[in-house]
Amino acid sequence: MIVFDTIFTLLIIYLFIYCIYQLFFFIKANDIEKYFEMHEKTRSIVIEKNKICVLIYATHKNKNLDKLLSVLNNQSYPKEYYEVHVAYQKEENDTNPSRDFALGARIHNIQNPDYFSKDKAINLLLNKMLPENKFDAFVFLGADRMIGEKYLENINKSITKPCVLVGSKVSVNEKNQFAKKVKNSIISAYLKYINRTNNIVRSMFNLPFFIDGDNLVVTNDVIEKIGYVTLEDKDSELEFSLELASNDIKSIYCPYIITAIDVKNFDFTTPTIKNKFMIFSHYFPLIAFKSNSFKEFMLFLLKPNSLFVLFSFLFLVWLSIYFPTHTAGKLVYLLGVFLFINFIISINVSRMQLKEIFWLMLYPFCLSWQKIKILINNLTMRSIIDSNYEEENINSATINAIVNNGKKDFVCKLDLVSEDGMRKVVFREGNRFITTDSYLRMYDALEDMTYKLKSKGMTLKTCQNCQHFTICPDGTLDCLNGKCQISQNEILIWNGCQYFYLHPNKKDN
Repeated sequence: MIVFDTIFTLLIIYLFIYCIYQLFFFIKANDIEKYFEMHEKTRSIVIEKNKICVLIYATHKNKNLDKLLSVLNNQSYPKEYYEVHVAYQKEENDTNPSRDFALGARIHNIQNPDYFSKDKAINLLLNKMLPENKFDAFVFLGADRMIGEKYLENINKSITKPCVLVGSKVSVNEKNQFAKKVKNSIISAYLKYINRTNNIVRSMFNLPFFIDGDNLVVTNDVIEKIGYVTLEDKDSELEFSLELASNDIKSIYCPYIITAIDVKNFDFTTPTIKNKFMIFSHYFPLIAFKSNSFKEFMLFLLKPNSLFVLFSFLFLVWLSIYFPTHTAGKLVYLLGVFLFINFIISINVSRMQLKEIFWLMLYPFCLSWQKIKILINNLTMRSIIDSNYEEENINSATINAIVNNGKKDFVCKLDLVSEDGMRKVVFREGNRFITTDSYLRMYDALEDMTYKLKSKGMTLKTCQNCQHFTICPDGTLDCLNGKCQISQNEILIWNGCQYFYLHPNKKDN
């Protein structure tokens, strides 16, 4: 009973705080029309034209790339003020001639396996372009997104230096299938609802917003200050959002920068709970020293989604029925009334039609189904990875290594795998696996693992990453030997010791 009472109390308090928090947003949403009127006046007098660079990461899976490039090549924005660059990863067995230019875009063909990831490829291009100082802003655009002919013009009207702008998205359906039509109607209703009740209101309050790596604008001064971007997945985007906010750089939602996405490509994934907790733990100590907007953004991480609110309320109802108390019943009833009032107010400020309300009511069921599909896919992939891992582990050596997560050190396992003349490293900690690409040298595989862990806020404390380490070529391809300048002992690159001090070059790689 004590456990149930504790859970009941925490959920009741949590959901009441959520309702009050949302109510402030719904009240502010009544001024959305005034917000647009004010911005239309200022945007209509914008004269300065910024030099814009559009960066797109694409693979052979992005079938609509040429269609997107065609639209970018025919923008209403003057061509002399923008360039389009595509980091394109070809398949290993693709024998077609590589394109250097296509539809007005510069194609950068990725052949080095070191850069077979979105973050590595995009940051490589950024590092080449920043010293030239020829662009005022960079646009990070997804290869599966669709845009209008005024996309760049709207971006130029929205830019103020320094700034990070997160664009809006709408759902479209190109297939004449009943299931796709229903799914598109549900997602479209949800996006309209969340835009007017949350996204635009955050912009009105000038509050930070979680970035969208497929529709993002960052001015060059921000890039120069931060030095990199991380847009690989939802976890990376969340981490980058907090990194920007911790540096007093707000990523602001901009409803004028619109992209469309086909319903079949709509991404329902969210940052993992474990990663959200790790990021929250990492940045929480900074709350006392940062602005109020950063504090709100940190607490915004704790905001529940519609599924959590629905199932939490049903769970409270179940508790009040099977473990009844007079006070508990009243509180659940009051919470239900409060949630219903909030929903009615939100529907009113969202300006939704009756049919859109119907589709919106189905969103929790659609989201549940999509989450189940994601879970099944993840379990299937984990099974495949585990199966492959068992086969690869036959020719590997396992060592213990120390990793720092920004708060404390912990021990992990590193599997040094050699297969078919190639080398790679597998990081294991609990149920988490991280695998590098395959390299000719173990030195490069360990370097890649260092980069992957750093992108997740962790430091691999091996001799190879230590300032006191000097590599000693031993005549082999792997480059495994080195020397410690403190102990003067010969060591291996994956060793570790009490004298570890992170090499300056490893802090920014």
